[in-house]
Amino acid sequence: MDNKDFDQLGVPTDGADDFGATRELDSIHDADGQEDLTGGIAPRERFAELNSADDPGSTRMMDSLSLPDEDQQEVYTAPNPVRKRKKRRKKKHQTNHTRTMGHIFLGVVLSAAALCVGVFLAWKVIVALMDYTGMAKPNHEAEIVIDSSMNVETIADELHEKGIIEMPWLFKTYINITDKAEGFLDGEYIVNSGMSYSNIITLLKTERTYTNTVTIMIPEGYNAQQIGQLLENNLVCRAEDFEKYYRTKLDKYDFEEQINVTDERFYALEGYLFPDTYEFYVIDDLTDKPDMDTSEYAKKAAEKMYANFESKVTKSMYARAEELGMSFDQVITLASLIQKEGTNEENMANISSVFHNRLENMYEFPHLQSDTTEHYIQDYIKPNIPSNSLGLYEGVINAYDTYTCEGLPAGPICSPGLEAINAALYPAETDFYFFVSSSDGVFYFASTVEKHEQNIIDAALREEE
Repeated sequence: MDNKDFDQLGVPTDGADDFGATRELDSIHDADGQEDLTGGIAPRERFAELNSADDPGSTRMMDSLSLPDEDQQEVYTAPNPVRKRKKRRKKKHQTNHTRTMGHIFLGVVLSAAALCVGVFLAWKVIVALMDYTGMAKPNHEAEIVIDSSMNVETIADELHEKGIIEMPWLFKTYINITDKAEGFLDGEYIVNSGMSYSNIITLLKTERTYTNTVTIMIPEGYNAQQIGQLLENNLVCRAEDFEKYYRTKLDKYDFEEQINVTDERFYALEGYLFPDTYEFYVIDDLTDKPDMDTSEYAKKAAEKMYANFESKVTKSMYARAEELGMSFDQVITLASLIQKEGTNEENMANISSVFHNRLENMYEFPHLQSDTTEHYIQDYIKPNIPSNSLGLYEGVINAYDTYTCEGLPAGPICSPGLEAINAALYPAETDFYFFVSSSDGVFYFASTVEKHEQNIIDAALREEE
């Protein structure tokens, strides 16, 4: 190596074109025999790393690797930012990919859960509708026994155990919401799973195995209390339950629109239980169970009579009442007085003329003065008023007393028949203001007080002075 000069790092300055062979330098020392602190030339492995592997057929020449300062103790090795940056980018990419997959998986799970919940709720709704309506359910019949010790919960549970309903809690809720918890009747019933909740409740309240019937004739002139007692005597319903359906308006019939209910009116629908012959079912259990609830049977009986009344009243009757300047309720009230006073079509027409004449001349005859209203007060109003509350009903009593009130009483006092109604609509043309009847049913009419006084004597109702 005498003919070759070396630079500071031992790389020959001449012969730079010859890189075919790779020199291996184990170690290089400085002039004092100390180890070169610069690190010298890298070993083979380091040398190969610094050269590109892309072109193994050529060796890159290291033009200048000299240190800037001979006295520098260490060689600064720059980091490889490209490689580190590539590693960080790859790691971030992998993290984002993992998160994305996690979000997708979570979304799939939530969607599947929502679908399952939706299907479950939809199925529950369908089952509830089927149970409520009874539609599309397997046909199944069962015998249900209801007794007075059972309440809504036990009835619902019994229906569920017998396979009639699927959701007893829904059945209970329906009863509570519709306010149908009362009125279940004791007995044995055959119930079908195809029945709706409403039909089941109606069956358990109204439909019984009673097959015996009774024919009852409601006499003309009977009032509501008398009719109720007649029904109870024939085991149709209890009189107390029947009263519920004439004490207040039902708002179900056209004739009710004509009724003006005031505080003085004792029974709202008195006079409209049409007298006729009816056929009713007999409640055989009423004999052994006099306190059983017969409200539904009473309602049916009352509604049958009201419907009959509405069928008997014609449009021409309403028109005639309008001609007279009266409401139809006033016509029925007047007809009830005529019914109680008269006995046949002829004397009813004359009695009607007396009342009409007084109503048209109220200045001289302000009171109708019918004894029938006094009997109604004493026999049917006062007995139904607590003795310690009579004072509170003084207005009611006076409103029915035709010796006290002016004109017609507050309401009808009985149920008039067609003859009495027609007499009220078409009175005889007379100048009568008074009438009286003897004990044997003979009627005496008068236009003056003097004549009326003589008729009283003639009817043997008072001795001649």
